[in-house]
Amino acid sequence: MGLFEFLHNLLGPPPAPLPPAPPPILRRSEFTDQLPSRMAGVAFDVAITADWYLLGGTAAQGEAALRYCLLHAARGMTASAEVTALTLVEAELSYRLPLMNLTQSKIRLAGCAVSVTVQPEVRQVATLAEQLRRNLVVQQLEQQLEQAHLRYLREQVLSDPATARTYWFKHHPGSLDPLLGDQFERVAARLTSSGSPEIPAIAGVVHDFLSGLDEDERRYLMARLGDVFVSFDRGDLAARVLDR
Repeated sequence: MGLFEFLHNLLGPPPAPLPPAPPPILRRSEFTDQLPSRMAGVAFDVAITADWYLLGGTAAQGEAALRYCLLHAARGMTASAEVTALTLVEAELSYRLPLMNLTQSKIRLAGCAVSVTVQPEVRQVATLAEQLRRNLVVQQLEQQLEQAHLRYLREQVLSDPATARTYWFKHHPGSLDPLLGDQFERVAARLTSSGSPEIPAIAGVVHDFLSGLDEDERRYLMARLGDVFVSFDRGDLAARVLDR
């Protein structure tokens, strides 16, 4: 008896090979839900059709995990999107959702189709809100321009009698009488005063003093006045004086 026959008689016939494992079952699930948009209370309607394989656990557990993972990811993608950008939102979801790796949830995603819609009344509300937002931006810009213009008139025109006279002459070339009075000095004194009744009087005294100086004396005084302004950290006023 040879060795092979001895072992065969001792151990018996070899076990039959195990049948091959059945291939995983391709499953299909469909979900519908609403996804948030950038505007509170305005939502996208989404329908997702997913083909997937179960890698462990029960089918019910796998489908629940699949629904949660897909919708959770989709909500994160649309939370900052406008409902008016419907085509772009659908394209992003259709591209990114099928690429998700769900093996940790015992799922292998084979494919995913996404459809996103917006109800007509929701689109109407979003369009109206967007128009109101644009109108608000325009209104704010107009207010800023108006404030800048008023600030320019107060700080650059009316606070300087010579500039104010030039500005008046530019807009009223046929009316020269106001240029001969002292109303521009009085307006400048009022605008540059801090509320103390002494300041207009002091401004008038300074004006009278300057009007009695010749050009060289006035230039010397302006230089000294510029030094005073700088010592009080008012370089802006010093620049205006030295530009005279």
